[in-house]
Amino acid sequence: MTAPATAMRTTLLTPADVLAGYDAISALYPHIPPMTVWRGWEYAGYRRHRLAGPVLDVGCGDGQVFKLLWPELTGDVVGVDLDAGTVAAARASGVYRDVHQTAASEMGRVLPAGAFAGAFANCALEHMDDLPRVLANVAAALRPGGEFLFSVVTDKWRQWGGLALLMELAGDPDRAEALRLQHDRYHHHVNGLSVAGWADALAAAGFEAVEHTPIVPEVTGRLVSFLDQLWHLPSAASPTGEVGGQLHPILVGLPDFPAAFRLVVEGTMRMERDPATGGGAIFHARKR
Repeated sequence: MTAPATAMRTTLLTPADVLAGYDAISALYPHIPPMTVWRGWEYAGYRRHRLAGPVLDVGCGDGQVFKLLWPELTGDVVGVDLDAGTVAAARASGVYRDVHQTAASEMGRVLPAGAFAGAFANCALEHMDDLPRVLANVAAALRPGGEFLFSVVTDKWRQWGGLALLMELAGDPDRAEALRLQHDRYHHHVNGLSVAGWADALAAAGFEAVEHTPIVPEVTGRLVSFLDQLWHLPSAASPTGEVGGQLHPILVGLPDFPAAFRLVVEGTMRMERDPATGGGAIFHARKR
């Protein structure tokens, strides 16, 4: 029988928290503004928490964000990712003691039960098919009382699509919806749950949702989604096949772009009306 979702506390980040996160992430992605802003909010939220090893990193990517967040856990973390090139980069990073190439829905086949004190998933779960099985696998890999820290997009992310909104305002709703669908396909966004929906999914997998931190509220979210939708538009003229490949060298050529764009990030936070509602969220959960 599934345990009911329990009340969880909500914790808001301050502008100072977010700007410090932006500064830290700028070292990794100085000229990719949608990435820098989103990851900056995530960094700010994660820095309020601690993880104890050994840690399972679900959808680990190349390991650079994990290393930036918790360098003291280097070598005491196991990664899981589906993409072969990403797995190769993760293995070469020196962050992980092991990296498994497998879908998270299948990782129960390669991970020992109850082997981890903590689990982490950085903006990965929204992309994963068979979410109930993924969460059940994370729970199985954790010890009783093990901590699970992760970030996700919420249902607001798609609603706030900035470039799509411009198409609607320009009187082209079909083009707006096509942009949303293209963006969804690009990122494989298959789990755009509400905050309550994520808490219920955690409860169904045997977790208690302890805390939720909203990230990227509406004004910031509309800016970031505009930039991200634009960045990933297909472009035959781009060396990367998308508009971002043309924008990146332009931004690299601007004097002191990261510091200048930081002022934009600060400005969006001053305009937020509802910082408790985010296009994304960080959850701290605990295995029952």
